[in-house]
Order: sequence, then C-alpha cells, then structure tokens
Amino acid sequence: MEVIYSDKFKNFTGPSVALAIGSFDGIHLGHQKIIEKTCQVARKEKLASGLLSFSPHPRQVLAPEQVKGVIISQEQKVEILQDLNINYYFCQKFTPEFARQNFADFVQNILTNKLNASHIIVGEDFSFGRGGSGDIRDLKRLGDRFDFSVTILSPVKNGGKKISSTRIRELISAGKVEKVHNLLGRFYEIRGNVIHGQGRGKKLGIPTANLELTTDYVLPKNGVYAGFVRHDNRRYAGAANFGNNPTFASKDYSVEIYILDLEENLYEQEISFSPVKFIRPEKRFSNQEELVKRIKEDILYTRKVLC
Repeated sequence: MEVIYSDKFKNFTGPSVALAIGSFDGIHLGHQKIIEKTCQVARKEKLASGLLSFSPHPRQVLAPEQVKGVIISQEQKVEILQDLNINYYFCQKFTPEFARQNFADFVQNILTNKLNASHIIVGEDFSFGRGGSGDIRDLKRLGDRFDFSVTILSPVKNGGKKISSTRIRELISAGKVEKVHNLLGRFYEIRGNVIHGQGRGKKLGIPTANLELTTDYVLPKNGVYAGFVRHDNRRYAGAANFGNNPTFASKDYSVEIYILDLEENLYEQEISFSPVKFIRPEKRFSNQEELVKRIKEDILYTRKVLC
C-alpha cells in the first residue's frame, strides 16, 4: 500500500481509483464493510483501490471539546489498512481552511482532478463540504457531472444498534471494554513508550511498566483492567491501572501495567496494551500491605481470565 499525504496529492499519477471516503476512526466493522466493497468494486471495474481519510480527526479541529480522544493512531490506521489490501491511502490534512471548502470544489479539485476517482464508496450518513452541507444526493449529482459512479452502503449493526466510532468511544470511556471487540473485530489497543515512574511497584515487589501514550487515545474510566500486552511481536497477559493512584495521593494520571511472565527491562521501548476486562475501580487502601494483597488478587484474576 502506498501512503500519500495531501501536500503530495498534486503529484499523484496513478490509475483511476475506486475510493472510499470517511474519517475511519477505529476502522470498525462498519468501516471494514466499506473497505471490502471498495476492493470488490476495484477488482470488478479494473481500478486501483483507495481510501481518503483525514488527520487530525475533523471533530478535533471543529469541536475539540466534544472529542474524548481517538480510537487508533495514524500509525495503527496505516497498519490496519495494509492488512485490508488497499492500494492507496490518501491522508488529507484537516484544517479550518480545508473545512470551509465548498463541497463541489472538494469533489472537483481533490476527488477528480487530483485523485482520479472513478467510483466513490461511502456510508449512507456521509456528508462533506463546509458545515457538512453536502450529502449523498449531492455526491451522486456531482458524479453525473464529473463522470464517477457512487455506491452507498447501509450501516452495519450489532445488537440492533448501528456500529459507530461514537458508540465505541462511549463504551471505552464507560469501562465496558469487553463489548468493544465485537464492534472493532479486534481488541482495542493503545500504544506507548515505557518511561520511568515513581518506582513504587518495584519497591512493593510488583514492578510495572509506566506508559507514555503515543497519541491522544480515548481512555477507559479509572480502574484496573485485565488485558493483553504486545511487545516485540509477542503477546503477554497484563493487569493495568488507569488513574491517579489514590493510595499514594498522586495527582498525576498514569497508565501502569504489570506484565505477567515478563521480567525484561522495557524502558524507552514501545509496547501496546489492549484492555479486555474491567476488574475493579480504583480504591484508596489504608496501607501498602492491603494494596499489595489486592494487586496480587488482580493478577490472579487476570491470569484466570486471559490464560
């Protein structure tokens, strides 16, 4: 897959493209349906397959107070798209200036003149242009004008409800991480670099990896979670605490992970954590002995759930 950023769109000289368009935050099962259809259209019509998305997420620019964080980083998006057999990933830098663009200008200047789109595939709730003023009817009308076809897909549902990035964020924020797998088609995963913390875990005999996140992820509610740690292409079970360590009256938010069956020094290395099961909320213990006892119980529970 070739990744092309918007400052290089003008240099694109590739073949005609079947193009999926959207934010694709999370690349959940609904997004995967659109991508699968895009690849099918490309094969049938002898086109290249492409996906046009935006960075940062449009809501982070237009309504940052409404955004709880992203589901995947740009790095993760590229990796997932590579596995889904897309030929081209076009990444448009989203700015206030870009957002003010008329929807017809967007279609003419970018989709047809630069990206050579011959067939466009979107979901039925697709909107585009200044203030979302363009909809699928406008897209079809412009397709007739600029000679491209349009395919509209209905949403994918789970439990009778539409799968959406908003729904996934709400579940993660509520700590209902076990429900996210069925919407993403994989575990939710955050990534970060292991940094030096306060060293409390090591002193207690339970050393943890303190994570400095690589992007502004949506995070689960404070508490302890059983989940999977991925490092150096290997997977381990882990128990992670998201929060402020109330026993030590800390005011700093942290993500600390005890990795089962791994004693390697991971400082300055990147690892990922996928919260799979909420264990318990954060609690202020009266002494360190009570804390250690409960952490050991959390570890046993994690091993039971995951191993």
